[in-house]
Amino acid sequence: MIQEYCRLRVSSLLRIAISVDYVDEVIQLQAQDISPIPGVHPCLLGITNQRGSLLWVLHLEKFFGIQPMPLAKTMKAIALRLVMPDGETRRLACVVMGLEEIISLDTQKLFPVPDKLPLRSKSLLLGLAKIDGNTYGIVNINEVFRILNPDVGEREESAKLVGISTA
Repeated sequence: MIQEYCRLRVSSLLRIAISVDYVDEVIQLQAQDISPIPGVHPCLLGITNQRGSLLWVLHLEKFFGIQPMPLAKTMKAIALRLVMPDGETRRLACVVMGLEEIISLDTQKLFPVPDKLPLRSKSLLLGLAKIDGNTYGIVNINEVFRILNPDVGEREESAKLVGISTA
């Protein structure tokens, strides 16, 4: 099945693609506009006010378990949204190094995720795609939100990451 994806560079080591169905907008964040929240997992940088709504900011390098580079004072982020089965909408801003382009991918032709990747990274990726000589991880956005917003019955994961609220 052909779907459109937004190509993103998270770091010099990690390139990902996210279905445009989940992309809300591209935003620029200033470091001073992110309010850290004590007690949450270090991959959550804090919250920011986005047009009157609080938006959690996720450090994707840390989330994927990659040694993070220092963050710039001005950051690019991609705001994602997921509509839950109950109709509730959850939003999250993911810090990225660069935004590349929108591309069409045949999801039936993705390469499998290698077994040598850490378990969490494997669960976050639907597969891999080779594009312009680079390998991109196709992100499973449902899994990202599931890890960050564990269901009431799934408390093991919440011990690893503190849940985030809705925006």
